[in-house]
Amino acid sequence: GEYPPYVNYVFMRMFNAAFGITLAPLAYLTCRQLRMPVGFAAMAGLFVTMDNALCVISRFILLDAPLLAFTAFALMMLACFYRQRRQAFSAGWWRFLLMTGVSLGLVASAKWVGMFAVALVGAYTIYELYEMFCDTHVPVHVYLKHWAARIVALIVIPLSIYMLTFKIHFMVLNRYNNSANFMPMGFQTKLIGNPISQQPYDVETGSSIRLQSHVSGAGYLHSHTHQYPAGSMRQQVTGYGYADGNNLWNVQRRLAAENVDGTRGAMSEAIPGPIGHGDVIALHHNSTNTYLYADTGHEAPVSKQFKEVSAVKADSAEAARLNMLWVVEIVNPEKRMDDGHVHPLGTPLRLRSLMGNCVLMASGDRLDKNWGWGQAEIACSSSPDARTQTGSKYLWTVERHINKAQKSVNLGQYMSSSFLRDFAVLNRQMWLTNNALIPDHDKHNVLESDPLSWPFMIYPMRMVGWDDASIKYLEIGNPLLWWGSAVACLLFPVQVLYWLVCWRRRCLAWRANEFRSYIEGAAILWGGWFLHYAPFFAMGRVTYLHHFLPSLYFGILFMTYQMYFATSWYAPRSTRSVLVILSAAAVGVFWWFSPLTFGWDKPIKDLWGMEWVSSWPVYEDKLAI
Repeated sequence: GEYPPYVNYVFMRMFNAAFGITLAPLAYLTCRQLRMPVGFAAMAGLFVTMDNALCVISRFILLDAPLLAFTAFALMMLACFYRQRRQAFSAGWWRFLLMTGVSLGLVASAKWVGMFAVALVGAYTIYELYEMFCDTHVPVHVYLKHWAARIVALIVIPLSIYMLTFKIHFMVLNRYNNSANFMPMGFQTKLIGNPISQQPYDVETGSSIRLQSHVSGAGYLHSHTHQYPAGSMRQQVTGYGYADGNNLWNVQRRLAAENVDGTRGAMSEAIPGPIGHGDVIALHHNSTNTYLYADTGHEAPVSKQFKEVSAVKADSAEAARLNMLWVVEIVNPEKRMDDGHVHPLGTPLRLRSLMGNCVLMASGDRLDKNWGWGQAEIACSSSPDARTQTGSKYLWTVERHINKAQKSVNLGQYMSSSFLRDFAVLNRQMWLTNNALIPDHDKHNVLESDPLSWPFMIYPMRMVGWDDASIKYLEIGNPLLWWGSAVACLLFPVQVLYWLVCWRRRCLAWRANEFRSYIEGAAILWGGWFLHYAPFFAMGRVTYLHHFLPSLYFGILFMTYQMYFATSWYAPRSTRSVLVILSAAAVGVFWWFSPLTFGWDKPIKDLWGMEWVSSWPVYEDKLAI
């Protein structure tokens, strides 16, 4: 398909590619700060340039290229600050400490995976502060000054930058879209073109309303003609995330607040007038001619600790019971709407069953896909605390109000908006959305892969379609660099353990400060590799090969670091040969796989020799069923 003319995809691709270009010089400068000579630092930059996976990811309009660039920048700033540690509070020390904080703000703002870089800097900071704590020559006031400097530079500055990116986000993306419906109502009313600001003001008997749950993803109070397969087997009431006619309910006021005593008087005909706090109402489902009904005799279909909520026909015997009546309780309304009446957008409601004395809620669970289509479960909580709870699962807002007898007003003038609240809600939604990306183990997905397979590149990822007419890109790395860095990183703990044994047996022959000079740089690079890789094993979400790329960057630099020290210790006269041979090998392997990096527009069978490992999905996806 063609892009719309207003989508400048050429600039977008160039923008992402520019981030990819920065990786090589950043790698070189980082290695120089870690005391590697020019030759090996240049080889590290060449390795980063010659990795096919790092190259191909920069060709796509994805967040991974900025993430990689800011991760590399954070590592370089940390390395620069590490070199300044003996000149505390000098101009250079302050410059690189503050720039480390800036880099952390940038990398965390690119993707949350950037928090692993924050963890690396945090671990190094703890190490430094602990070392100073154990140094009796450091005065207390100087030690506290170190703490204050790091709190400002490494917490306040990154958090400020992270929040600033959201402020800019809100300012630039100021037009309404349906995807904004999880945001606070005050935020939505400020968006250009929003459809919810102009509505009738007073909800009254005869109004049709659409009730939105405060639980993210629960959507609107909804019903349809299908029945529960168990329990009462009455008509389902669910939460549905999209606007549709089955979300509309007609409000009928049955008793004013001052007359509520639980008597049969509540079953009288609808009383005209606005709906207020404490009033008893019935909610009539417009499209199916049913009433919202709390059935305390049956458990909710999924969350058994709650009671079932269903819909009963208006002409049925159940419709004459008090179970279909609800007490309206207004909770924390907007100040400019705090008149005791229900209004759209600004008066959150708690609906309590008059008979069952339970509170209407979105449980947070999902109904079975086979009979409930995965829609949100709506239930009734009879917990003693539920009647006073103000948590999101008990609250509802009139998001849509239809009443032809009233004129629409601009509701935005009554609504308030807070950046901190909007910031918190959006971050919470990002967290929930990210956690909802769970793999379906019943079917194979050509894009997904397990973290265990990443270091040795068992299953590269197809970036696009794979038919003969497509331009084919494969997220395949340079095997020389991936396998070499994996071996170097995985063997490092064994190497350290061996040295510890030798140290205990007093058979190490390190010169003064030689071990410290080596181990501190190695710990920074290996720690970055570990912290960017290990957390994925604990994640329940879907994982992809490109999640490994930040860890790969650290791994390539660590492999080069190991090569430098191994050469200087055991074969110092072979340094030039090592540099030439390894650099030429990296370039050669990159060239070999370059057709799948820059795009292959012919049938894949015409490309020979690309499947070095039988599990690689180059010619066919062997894992597909």
